[in-house]
Amino acid sequence: MRIRLLGLLVRIQCSYAGAPAAKGESHFAGAMDDKEAEKRSTAVLAAIEHQLETISIFKRYASEREELTRDAEARSFSLPTADATDRLLRYEAHLDRQLYRALDQLERLQRQRRGETVPPPLNIQSGKREIVFFAKQSQEMLYFQ
Repeated sequence: MRIRLLGLLVRIQCSYAGAPAAKGESHFAGAMDDKEAEKRSTAVLAAIEHQLETISIFKRYASEREELTRDAEARSFSLPTADATDRLLRYEAHLDRQLYRALDQLERLQRQRRGETVPPPLNIQSGKREIVFFAKQSQEMLYFQ
C-alpha cells in the first residue's frame, strides 16, 4: 500500500513538472492552471483518503485474522493427544458394556422377585465379541457386546 501511495505522489509531482511557462502567456491561462491544479490536488487528496480507508480496513481484517489464529492455537492446546483420545474411547466403550450388563442383570433380578421364570442367560464368546441370548417373555432376544 505504501508503495502505491508513493507511486501516486510521484506521478502527481511529475504531472506538475514541465517546461516553464512562456512569459507571453495571458493572466487567464495562469488562472486556468490554478483551477486545474486545485482540481488535481483535490482528486489526489480524495485518492489518498480512499487508500487510507482501504489500509485501515485491511488492518482490521489482519488483526481479526491474528486473533482467530491465536484463539485456534489456544484451543488446540486444550485438546488431548491422539493416544489419550483413543484410550478415552476404549474406556467409554468398556463402561458402556458394563452398564448394559448391569441393566440386564437388574432386569433378570426384578423378574425373579416378581416370580416370573427367568431362564439363565446363554453367553457365547467368539473372538472379541460376546453374544448373549436370553428369553424375555416368550421372545428370544439377541444381544451383541
